[in-house]
Amino acid sequence: MPEMKYVIYQVEPDTCEYCFDWWDWAKDKFNFKDYKKVYEGTMDAPELGPVAEQAALDKLFVRFNVAHPEDFRGHSLSVSDVVEINGRYWYCDSHGWVDVREYVVKSIYDED
Repeated sequence: MPEMKYVIYQVEPDTCEYCFDWWDWAKDKFNFKDYKKVYEGTMDAPELGPVAEQAALDKLFVRFNVAHPEDFRGHSLSVSDVVEINGRYWYCDSHGWVDVREYVVKSIYDED
């Protein structure tokens, strides 16, 4: 069975004004440079593509809230966290996930 690599990024709550904000409120302030990688791993991927990524994101949300790995040092997966899967970046929103790849790329290459 193929595997899907994932990376979890989080901001420090005390240092980021949009931490725990829904995407509609955070998108104008979002800067991927505010995030730190807190965990990476792999999971089984019975299928590939957008539907599989959405299913993987939902599984990761449950895993990192209910039974996270012992070596995980971040906070439970929550609104404003970013998960990378297969080179795509997903913002955890109030209900579901928002593809923020273009915002991440802009943040990385922005000179500010």
